Amino acid sequence: MPEGSAALSRAEIFERLKIAVRERPLSEEEKAHVQVMLRTDNDKLIAFYPESKEGLVYNYDLFFPEEATQDDVFQSVGREMVDLVVSGYSSNCVVFGPSASGKTHTLFGSDHEPGLIQAATKMLFRRLEDTTDSYEHRVYLSYWEMNSDQVKDALNVQNPKPLNVRRTPTGFQVVNLTQVEVSTWDHLDEYLMQGNIKRIQLSEERNARWHGFVKLTIDSTDRETGGQLVTRTMTFAQLKGPDRVGQKGARGDVLVQGSNINKSITLLCSAILHAVEYRRKGIAKVTDEAEHRKLIEKSQSFFMESKFTQIMSQLLCGLEACFLIGTVCGLDYHEATDALENLQNAQQLTASLKRNESLTDRGQLLKQLGKEEDRLPPSTLAEGHPLTELEEHVQRLRDRLSGSAPSIPEHQRTTSIPPTVVPQELQKWKQSVIKSKIHGDRSKIYIPTASKGKPNTYEGQWSKGRREGFGEHITGNTKYRGEFRGGLRDGEGTLWTRPNDTTEWVRVYKGGRRSNKRHGRGVNYYTNGDIYDGFFEDGLRSTIGKLYFANGDRVEGQFRNDVIEGWATLYCKNGDWFEGHWRDHLREGPGVWYYESRQQCYRGEWSKSIPKFGVVEDFPNKETNSKSSFVPRVGLQDFQAVLEKQRDALNDARLREHGEEWCSHEPVEEDPYAGEEDGIEDDADEYDHHASQDAVHWH
Repeated sequence: MPEGSAALSRAEIFERLKIAVRERPLSEEEKAHVQVMLRTDNDKLIAFYPESKEGLVYNYDLFFPEEATQDDVFQSVGREMVDLVVSGYSSNCVVFGPSASGKTHTLFGSDHEPGLIQAATKMLFRRLEDTTDSYEHRVYLSYWEMNSDQVKDALNVQNPKPLNVRRTPTGFQVVNLTQVEVSTWDHLDEYLMQGNIKRIQLSEERNARWHGFVKLTIDSTDRETGGQLVTRTMTFAQLKGPDRVGQKGARGDVLVQGSNINKSITLLCSAILHAVEYRRKGIAKVTDEAEHRKLIEKSQSFFMESKFTQIMSQLLCGLEACFLIGTVCGLDYHEATDALENLQNAQQLTASLKRNESLTDRGQLLKQLGKEEDRLPPSTLAEGHPLTELEEHVQRLRDRLSGSAPSIPEHQRTTSIPPTVVPQELQKWKQSVIKSKIHGDRSKIYIPTASKGKPNTYEGQWSKGRREGFGEHITGNTKYRGEFRGGLRDGEGTLWTRPNDTTEWVRVYKGGRRSNKRHGRGVNYYTNGDIYDGFFEDGLRSTIGKLYFANGDRVEGQFRNDVIEGWATLYCKNGDWFEGHWRDHLREGPGVWYYESRQQCYRGEWSKSIPKFGVVEDFPNKETNSKSSFVPRVGLQDFQAVLEKQRDALNDARLREHGEEWCSHEPVEEDPYAGEEDGIEDDADEYDHHASQDAVHWH
């Protein structure tokens, strides 16, 4: 499908509706009764009586004399229609003229010559096939007929749905029409034949023919990303010509049908005149194509008199390319000149084409993903950290794009609330009290609060007047979504906070809760950017966990009373790491610091994160001094006894400070909560109370 300048130039060339005049061939017998003859003079078309030296002059774009073939019409009109559609623009062909002037033959052809519809659609399928490496094309067919205000589905005559005309974002459409997907031209031709047969049957039943419409809708999706969708249409309209039904002696339904057709054509021609006049007055104020399109859209208001004129406004007004072929017959001067006059008026309708490009569902995801990725700041946290809320959102979008199952499931309702049981032996007033208790799933309930202007709402499940099951509770600038038991936050859930009502919610915790406190496994997000992933007990970090620091470091090990205490390992962003004992969030006791950049380590004792004594060693696999000089062997005799003496003195100091014997805990290898369900979360006023004490200088 052409892009850029090629497609743009094609749209710029099509500045107005194009007029073509086709003269119907006459038999030898008919030539004796000719009333009007057509001749061209440069860009003018002249219509005159055979015996007259003067005639009426009309503008035109294309002229097909009586010797012109079906292929001549296709080469001039059909090819350009296909070029426009392949370039992404909607293209229409409307055949208009008096009865028996060759409209049906022009569009549908004969056994010997294919019509414009067959030739153009066959080329369209070939052209689409040539671009299948870059685009995936889907073609849909609709076929219907209508008079002034009635619509019949030619592909499903028994269609029970109301066929009304509605204005959609892409223009006027007949809603509820049967639309079939056609994958090949042969498939399309079969449906066209079925529709033609149905139209013939309907016209015989009512003794009148209606206007016919064949519409192809082409959707093209780019294969590279699958995100861009181009939708356009190719529509062929065969307008029934006005007829002197009264003079011909028509009566009853035939007269009504013929009058409706005449009325529809009269309304259409009148709407064209008014639209031309309206645009002529407003075009001086137009400064760009966007304003030009608005002017065209406003002029469509003159076509609102009937369903037929509404549909025709979509084809003729200039938002889509349109070729108006007027078929004339030399046997009636007035019918021929009336048709040419109407064509002359329609030629003044200017056009402003625009490709109907939109995003597919995948394209919407790609667009949303791009926006969220732009919002996502570079992460300084250590690899493997729990995802932030924005990172989770981005990951969900990526999962949806890849078609994989969501790796980060959303919270779902987990509790089924049984119906209230009302003992029938109770007094009526007691039964009423039980029934009055809030129970089951409820919409949002506003709970009275003493804080003026602070919302207190709950939406979710209840049991006997208490929050029970899954729900969302908002109080002040805190929001909790998760499980409740006995009216308390208990189970799995997520907590958000915000500084004020005008800012976005920020997730601060997700995980387990017990009696309104963090308990069990959970993840806590701190305002300074740190993240803790581990276990809690009564609202405090406990047992084992991982603490990710905003500077890229992380600690894995034991926690007690909300601080690192016990055996833990510190991994630094630069690759160095420490493994040893901690107390009150500081290195306290034996440990080893590994300096990866120097291929050396320090084994010794720490107190309040300060190394007190120990031994510096080279890594066993160190072979060169390119990163650091080799450490000489310890020359001190019985240096272990010296170290032990220093250790005893340090332990005595610890005993005096802490009032208890020093105990060096071993690393915990087993998960103390193995086999238990993960729990959830903590209150907003306590989620961040220890963030400042985590921000220590480890090095």
